[in-house]
Amino acid sequence: MANIGLENKNKRPFFKSRKRLWIILSIFLGVILLGTGLLYVFGRGIFTKNWSDSSPFFKMLAGDDFHLKGEGDGRINILFLGYGGTNHPGGSLTDTIQVISIDPEEKSMAMLSIPRDLYVEVKTPRYYGKINQVFYTGEKETKEGGANLMKQEVGNILDLPIHYYVGLDFTGFKKAIDAVGGIDVYVDKAIYDPLFPNDSMTGYSPFKISAGQHHMNGETALKYARSRETTSDFDRSARQQKVIAAFKDKILASGTLSNPEKVISLINIAGSNIKTDLTVSEIKALAKIVKDIDSTKTVSKVLDNGSGGPLVSDSSSGTFYLKTKTGNWKEVQKIAHEIFTDPFLRKEKTNIEIVNSSSINGAAADLSSTLKSYGYNITKVSNGEDTLKETIIYDYSGGEKKYTLEFLSKRLSADIIKKSRPENSQADIQIILGENHKTVYAKNKY
Repeated sequence: MANIGLENKNKRPFFKSRKRLWIILSIFLGVILLGTGLLYVFGRGIFTKNWSDSSPFFKMLAGDDFHLKGEGDGRINILFLGYGGTNHPGGSLTDTIQVISIDPEEKSMAMLSIPRDLYVEVKTPRYYGKINQVFYTGEKETKEGGANLMKQEVGNILDLPIHYYVGLDFTGFKKAIDAVGGIDVYVDKAIYDPLFPNDSMTGYSPFKISAGQHHMNGETALKYARSRETTSDFDRSARQQKVIAAFKDKILASGTLSNPEKVISLINIAGSNIKTDLTVSEIKALAKIVKDIDSTKTVSKVLDNGSGGPLVSDSSSGTFYLKTKTGNWKEVQKIAHEIFTDPFLRKEKTNIEIVNSSSINGAAADLSSTLKSYGYNITKVSNGEDTLKETIIYDYSGGEKKYTLEFLSKRLSADIIKKSRPENSQADIQIILGENHKTVYAKNKY
């Protein structure tokens, strides 16, 4: 096992508080909204190369050909990585791993948090261990870097394309709040957290704040948003929303847009504390979409080890891990597909019939379960009389279900044959699984 050895088996409780830093998304987007021209001039340190595929949706906005590569390509999927940074022990360990997925058609957003202790097996470079160390491994052992390796691994786990990443640290958040003169937040109830970590992460720096109106600097705002030991995750999520709203309100009300010094200050902060493989033009398009997102449509989910969750605790090796209950990623992928529904495939409302003409027992039923999690209506599942060599897709829709057909053809490595709908059939598409489905079955881990 290639374990780099950064993990501390006797972790102190305060390390748990370094999670869910998606609050800094507001900082990132706020900076973008100040002007992409200045961003390009002063913030070049933000940008890294995108080694994976960009979102096809942006190609559609630009008037280019729009082609789905897989389920989820009608969305914009961004991996957010939160880490302590250079001033923190284990600063390359990604204690916040969250996929933010935006539906540009419905103007909605979904979030899925992945626990840092999730056990993964990375083939290249070879690494077995906690997912929060994959970024470090990629930085040390690949030319593409840690963010790209994390995008690949998270994409494989969720069975979805991860188009972009944003990496951020604590320092950027605090400095950005200070750069706009602090924020005003109403605290609903008092907080006392005796286990909040100190700056060196070697001990505790108790945090307390009274109920009522407060003007917060960057350090106080970060503690208010991160504190969790004496309150619930639900309370903390509500506080994070308050911080986001307060920061955006301050930018609009403080005249930051007309103050070049503040604009440049924010952009310079972003350059040193935030990294992304989004391009300037993509950021500009994304900012316009995010401004119109309906917060009431936001869906959030955490992969957990509760009674209804897909994970289970495992300390049999002497190190604490979270592993899947089923031994594969099937249940995790089902959760991801259900909350990251593709708008183009959803609109087509395709009825699908599946026939198993392979030698894989239960292949049709397994595929049916997967496609149902995408939102498809499976009208019939059956076994064929003969075994076929190749999978075939019969199109009874006359090409009307074009996004579904393209997705299924690529996913199942199958040719599409147009055909008249049989009598008494409700299907728009019929899938006949052949022997080559063995390869597809293994790849997609149904």
